[in-house]
Amino acid sequence: MAESQTPHLVLARKWRPERFSELVGQEHVTRTLGEALKRGRIAHAFLFTGIRGVGKTTAARILARCLNCEKGPTAEPCGECAACVEIRTGSSLDVNEIDGATYRKIEDARAIIENLSYRPARDRFKIYIIDEAHQLTDSAFNALLKTLEEPPPHVKFILATTEPQKMPETILSRLQRYDFRRIPYLKILERLQDLAGREGVEVEEPAIRLLAREAGGSMRDAERMLETAIATSSGKVTEAEVASSLGVASRTTVLKLADAIMSRNAAASLAHVRELASRGANLESLGRDLLETLRNLAVAKLPAGDSESPLDDIPDHEVAELKRLASGASARDIMRLFRLMAESQEQILKSPYPDLLLEMAVVRMASLAAVIDADDLLRAIGSTPPASGTPPASSGGGSGSRVAVKPEPVPNPQASGARRLRVEGEVKADAPLRSESHDDGARELPELRDFIRGKRAALAGFMEQGAGLVLDGDILTVTARNDIYIRYLNDNKNVIAELAGEHLGRAIRVELSTNGAANPATRATTTLAGNGLTRELPPATASAPAAQPVVVETAPKKTAPSPIESIREIAPASKPIEAARATEAARRAATSEERQAVLADPAVRRVFDTLDARLVELKMPNPMQASAKESK
Repeated sequence: MAESQTPHLVLARKWRPERFSELVGQEHVTRTLGEALKRGRIAHAFLFTGIRGVGKTTAARILARCLNCEKGPTAEPCGECAACVEIRTGSSLDVNEIDGATYRKIEDARAIIENLSYRPARDRFKIYIIDEAHQLTDSAFNALLKTLEEPPPHVKFILATTEPQKMPETILSRLQRYDFRRIPYLKILERLQDLAGREGVEVEEPAIRLLAREAGGSMRDAERMLETAIATSSGKVTEAEVASSLGVASRTTVLKLADAIMSRNAAASLAHVRELASRGANLESLGRDLLETLRNLAVAKLPAGDSESPLDDIPDHEVAELKRLASGASARDIMRLFRLMAESQEQILKSPYPDLLLEMAVVRMASLAAVIDADDLLRAIGSTPPASGTPPASSGGGSGSRVAVKPEPVPNPQASGARRLRVEGEVKADAPLRSESHDDGARELPELRDFIRGKRAALAGFMEQGAGLVLDGDILTVTARNDIYIRYLNDNKNVIAELAGEHLGRAIRVELSTNGAANPATRATTTLAGNGLTRELPPATASAPAAQPVVVETAPKKTAPSPIESIREIAPASKPIEAARATEAARRAATSEERQAVLADPAVRRVFDTLDARLVELKMPNPMQASAKESK
């Protein structure tokens, strides 16, 4: 006769917790139940909710032992009395475990109600544990409504479910609810290490971590996978054996795939995916692991902080590898890859061809071109972004297309690498140009400029563009770079003095200097050339060399020339006319002596005579029209 053997118990049953202190990851539930038992505030019906394998049924059995223990009700059952032993083995007459998926009809609910009138056979309470309670029919729930609301004093109900949203609200309102959370990764890792030590099995650290990660917060799933790994291994449990038994990719393989993607090696990325698919790996799990790795790469780009990071649960060598991969890409590129993989993963879960979708997803990610920020692009081409305080150029103007030109000599466009740009529309002639020394001037008294920017951003931006600052003792000299800034700076002298005094901690007097302002008389003359070209000529002086002309292409207009343009065509360039133009641009009132001096100039007199003659021609009636009117 064969010798009888002790039946094997899986790890989940063999090492099931027997006290609240042994229940892993649900301290918020065990602490509340323990305090209620100590104070005698025990509800008549409980509802335990949560995902699979987080300890709902185990907690219900521990609570039943706490209620029926000979030393109870107590938060720490003895585990030695008859009630504790029978509840642990499932043979207690006063604790009934009911499968809601099997006994779900109204007849089963009526059988429970009929047995409620009987007292417990031996223990303190008659306890009903209904697992998967959401499987009960609506009629069964309706039959239990009154019983759950006012059961006999010796009856306790404990309902466990993974989908409380499927239960009627009338039932939920009669139960004291406890939500069981997903068990943290580190808690599962510690539990698996403890179980491996109890079983005397040697398991590699990467293999334990892979099991804890694949469990997804379920302790029962983690224990089941560890049981499978122990059964299939010949000795030491390795990461490769665990990955093969679970049909998933190891962390090393996922990191190699991520490295190929970040290196933009589409061929290697495709080869990794095809190899995993040929070995029978779960492609949905592979897509999730790759998505999680991209998330970790984005986290690795962030500066270290005091708060908890998802990388805290990852081994140091894997964190170092993630930081190495993240250092070769920008945060924007990593976010693009994450978004692309998230969209692909959603399609993979729904498609009957997940292998093809995953292959094309990694090829596309490995083929994406890097994104360059605007600032980086400007620095790469040797330019700098415009200052935030730079005021926009005014768009007003006269009838002709005009551009402002510096009085300094203009370099050769071909020698400087400049291109001819087509300009359409109107450009105001008296708009200020940014001088070459602006960047150097912006650094004059930088602390004071920063202080003014914090108090008056608009004033600081205007001053940065059009004013130089020089501090001599208690006198702050503000030099206008162009005549159009003089009035604004003069209006804000007191504000500048107040802000400078507040910054320097003493009284400051502001003086406005116009030495740096452009002299209106030295502005370049503007003449109209043929074919829609506007030619800006520098002022002719005896000391300064002749500057090369600047040619700007503008769209030719088909409208008739204005009277002012007609005057410019017939009037030669002269200093009084240029002075009149400057006077008109500055919009200041001229004195009678100045007007007489301008009118005394022969060239100006000839212009006004021509204008008067044209006005007379416009006022004179047409003889043909007059005869037509008389005939009518």
